[in-house]
Amino acid sequence: MASSDSSPHDLDHDSQTPEQEEISTSPWATTSPLIPDPSVPPTLAITNNSRINRPLATHSSLSPSSYTAYLRHVQYGTYHSLPSCLLALDFTFRFPTTSTSRFSSAEITLTFTHTTSPSKPSLPSASPSYDPIISNFAPVSIIGPPQARTNSNTFEIAAPLTLFDTPFGLGPSVGVTPRWAKETIKMEEGQAELHGYLAQDDDHDEGANSVAWDMAENPVSKGGIFRSFRGVVLLTLPRPGEPFWMKVEVKPVVKFSLDPKRWLAQRLIGKRDDPILLDGKTGLGDSVCHGFEAFDAEDFPWDAVLKGPGQLGEN
Repeated sequence: MASSDSSPHDLDHDSQTPEQEEISTSPWATTSPLIPDPSVPPTLAITNNSRINRPLATHSSLSPSSYTAYLRHVQYGTYHSLPSCLLALDFTFRFPTTSTSRFSSAEITLTFTHTTSPSKPSLPSASPSYDPIISNFAPVSIIGPPQARTNSNTFEIAAPLTLFDTPFGLGPSVGVTPRWAKETIKMEEGQAELHGYLAQDDDHDEGANSVAWDMAENPVSKGGIFRSFRGVVLLTLPRPGEPFWMKVEVKPVVKFSLDPKRWLAQRLIGKRDDPILLDGKTGLGDSVCHGFEAFDAEDFPWDAVLKGPGQLGEN
């Protein structure tokens, strides 16, 4: 099982709690961030302890919803003759369908930095030029099947009609009330979506060291985001053979939480996970792929890398 290398102390089900969402009609839901108390030092949910290729990247659970990210594949080789690293991660989301605990949207970010000390993930990279550069990634976009919904709106106007005046100056007497109505029928279609992009900053002007995916549910059916997908990243290594960190962040949004105080209490803890340590040498995953050195070879088995999430314990 992918999480077998983590000890019971590694996993804290209250970590990285999903945020509340403001009421919004946009399919790309906005959030109302809950700011952690700066006087409370953040605690770690998963500690790396100098482990190489830690399988469990991140996990959080607040019943009945949870999310998990597993590192499935690590391979070193070349891409366009440059030293490179190929990575694959599986992301899974568990939630009741069409409930107030479903994930209506999510943001996933992978950030890669050169390792200053394998035992101290909090130390920054010595130089942005040392950090891995993202050469390619997948998926760029996933669009779910369209689902239609018919909306029927009725516009109605009612106006009183005076039949006769009452005596003694008491004003008109109202008799019948004529009405005019028009029904408008509109067909709406919606799709669940996932879109990926490079997240570049001013310090990494030679190439992005982060990639992100935005997920949104179908705004018509409102059944939640995709429940799983595999993310694949191909890195160029400026300092081949040297270790580097991969920080995995998952930020889902829960649609209309039943108990906002519960989310607030969890969010204020400010927990986070250690990044994953990759040593620039040790591989992980499908042995078929590891028989190839060049990732841009015509016969490289990309199907084995790009396949969707498998059963727990599979690589």
